[in-house]
Amino acid sequence: MMMQFEKCLSQLEKFNRSFSRNLEWIGVIGIILMFLVNFIDVIGAKLFLWPVPGAVEVISFSQVLAIAPAVAFTLLLGRHIRVEFIIMRLPTRIRESICGFSSLLSLITFVLILWQSFVYGQSLQRAGEIGSTSRIPFYPFAYIIAFCCIPVCLAFLVEVLKSFSEVAKHGSR
Repeated sequence: MMMQFEKCLSQLEKFNRSFSRNLEWIGVIGIILMFLVNFIDVIGAKLFLWPVPGAVEVISFSQVLAIAPAVAFTLLLGRHIRVEFIIMRLPTRIRESICGFSSLLSLITFVLILWQSFVYGQSLQRAGEIGSTSRIPFYPFAYIIAFCCIPVCLAFLVEVLKSFSEVAKHGSR
C-alpha cells in the first residue's frame, strides 16, 4: 500500500516537473519580449524621436509572463527561502511534521492566490479593462497568474504528502 502511494507521488512529481519546465518557456518569452520592447523603445525614442506607444504597459505585462511561470520551477529546484538550520537538529518525526505543516500553509496560500487571481480575471474580463495606450486587455494576465499557481500547488501538495508519509513511517520514534 505504501509503495503504491510513493509511486503515485513520484509520478505526480515527475508530471509536475515536466509541466513546470514547459511553463518556464513562457517566462523566457516574457523576458525576451521585455528586452525587445525596451530596446526598440529606447532606440526609437533617442534616434528617431518616436517611442513605442504603450511600451511601459507591454513591459509590465511581460513581467507577469516572466515571473508567474518561474515560481513553480524555482520551487521545484529548491531555490526558494527556507530556514532549516534550526529544525535539522530535531528528531525526524518532529522535523517532518514541521515541514509538512509549513508546506500545508504554503499550499493554502497558493490555493487562495490561484482562486483570487481567477476571480480577479473574471472581474477584469466583465469590466472590459484594457491598457490605456496599448489597448491590451488585463484579464488574460490574471488568468496566467492563476494557471501558473497550479504547479506550485501540486508541488506543495507533494511536499505535504511526503512529509506526513515520513511521519507515519517513523511512528513514535
